Amino acid sequence: MIRQGLAVLGFLAATVGCTTGAQTFEQDLAYQRSRKCSQWPTIVVQRIETDGRVVAIGREHEQYQWMACMAEQGREQQKSKPDLVVPAPVVNPIPR
Repeated sequence: MIRQGLAVLGFLAATVGCTTGAQTFEQDLAYQRSRKCSQWPTIVVQRIETDGRVVAIGREHEQYQWMACMAEQGREQQKSKPDLVVPAPVVNPIPR
């Protein structure tokens, strides 16, 4: 019984590990954009969704500059990839 449980857990861990390790092309490009716009200390990327949308948390006074930087980086990427759709990033405010 315990052996079967361990085998099932091992299988699930391997399956989850294999499915979460791969990134989409859109996520790779979003990661590049977020790295180039990392100079604002209160903006922290929480996740990058499979469509390339970057979800971050940060203070309101820096979010507009960060979003402008992300938009500019998206436009730069579209110069070499005209069909690229760059979803707008989302910044959730840090609770006070």
